[in-house]
Amino acid sequence: MQCLNCGHQNDGGKFCVKCGKKLEEVAAQQVAAGVETVPNQQQATPNYSQQQVPQQPNQHVENAKNISKMYIGYFMQGLKKPTATAQGVRGEQFINGLITMILFAISIPLMIYLGIDSILDKVLNKFSVLLLPLLGSDFIDLREDLKNVVKLDFTDIVIINGLISMLCIGAIALVTFGAVKLAKVNVSIQDVFARFGAFLIAPTAVMLVGVVFALLKISLFSYILGFGILGLFLTVAFTILSFKHSDSNGLDSVYGTLLTYIVMAILLVLFGRHLIEAVVSSLGSNMQDTFGDW
Repeated sequence: MQCLNCGHQNDGGKFCVKCGKKLEEVAAQQVAAGVETVPNQQQATPNYSQQQVPQQPNQHVENAKNISKMYIGYFMQGLKKPTATAQGVRGEQFINGLITMILFAISIPLMIYLGIDSILDKVLNKFSVLLLPLLGSDFIDLREDLKNVVKLDFTDIVIINGLISMLCIGAIALVTFGAVKLAKVNVSIQDVFARFGAFLIAPTAVMLVGVVFALLKISLFSYILGFGILGLFLTVAFTILSFKHSDSNGLDSVYGTLLTYIVMAILLVLFGRHLIEAVVSSLGSNMQDTFGDW
């Protein structure tokens, strides 16, 4: 046993043979020192159960980010080379095609909702030549009152009519698929929808510009809306003509396009009527209060 007082190693006995220190006290101190080191070692041991586990990224959010990045690249490629991009896509671009169709559909009621002030100004300017000499300052007051009360309901105009617009665009794409199948072309509905959406990229870009114009109260958005609808008609024709006919007994592309145009015109008229009725209904109560007070 080693003496803690002088460090001499003793073979046994109760006292150190060199300094006379009692070895029993030395043994007791060594035992106490060993007991004290145990808690210290336990404290030094890291408690992994209390360590925070790094949070895993939300998989749905990451997937949404990846899809958005992929779609932006696809959209820009479709703008640069619309024909080459559209003719090269098949069913693997089905989701991107649907996204383009949704953007096109929702832009129509959104443009009306944001540009209603510009539409009102345009209408009032047409009537100002006739009404201003008759009403004078009353017409100016009426005009200001109308601007203050012209507020559309977002749910009725954008959400509800946006859903209806999506159904119309989907129905037009479905009729386009039917025209392609009547031409005896061996394609799937995913192939046609993907190509339809690819050809629709340029008209969708036009419609998004119209939304920005409507937001900035630039009246040119109404003309842009017309060009966007014209682009939808061209999309139908380009999609049908882009598929090669394997059977001469199938429906000719010209007749398939005309048939699709007829269905398309009916759907657009019905949708336009519903959108106009929704706008008039949304404005009705406010307009009535304004005219009543006047």
